Amino acid sequence: MSTPPVIQLHLFFATENDSALILRRAGRQLYNLIAWDRATDTFIEGQWLKKSVQPEVCDLSPDGRHFIYAVRDAYPETEATANYTVISRPPWFTALALFPHEYSWLGGGSFLGNGLYRLNGDAPLRDIRGRADGLRKVVAGKVTKDCRTGLRLLNGKPAPLPSDVRDRLLGRDVPVRSSAMDRYETQGGRLYRREGMELSLIRDFAEMEPQFVRAPYDDRPDREPDTGWHPIDAERFR
Repeated sequence: MSTPPVIQLHLFFATENDSALILRRAGRQLYNLIAWDRATDTFIEGQWLKKSVQPEVCDLSPDGRHFIYAVRDAYPETEATANYTVISRPPWFTALALFPHEYSWLGGGSFLGNGLYRLNGDAPLRDIRGRADGLRKVVAGKVTKDCRTGLRLLNGKPAPLPSDVRDRLLGRDVPVRSSAMDRYETQGGRLYRREGMELSLIRDFAEMEPQFVRAPYDDRPDREPDTGWHPIDAERFR
């Protein structure tokens, strides 16, 4: 008799508004994304993905409009390779930018602002999708008088970092923001709000059925749209 998978909810919060994203693990290689408006506690179910996602290296942009995630142990014969990092538009997994890489532990990244992101490891990875309009990659470069952090755009110019990000990287005192994470708790597939010492249930996500749907911004041609088509499992990125 098989053991039911343990449901896990990983929470990511926008810092500029009430947007949040739930990465729900429904199995070792089964995840789905759920958009969450914390102001109204309303939810939008997005895509499911039959891959191994690494929650510890994922990140949500400050405005909640973009999501970085990493996949490992996928299909090595595809253009995406077995391990890759993606930038998508929540609550969808479909790639706006896709960076194949050789080693799974170098995946993922973080946002340094709404229009700036940095990949872990600073490897010279190539974006094979090229649809992340308005986002610019930041890499580590030489520290100079006009670039004290050493973080630069791909053209070599100093990255235009937000002041709080720059100050934090330089070790300066930055006011600590209260974390939205402190106000919420997850237990299995249930999402709670902390109210003093008590927990108040917001939503139970324990029972959800996979629905492999197409992202509204996916610009690739339709192929077998009525047979469980999935944007990453069934296609190579062009």
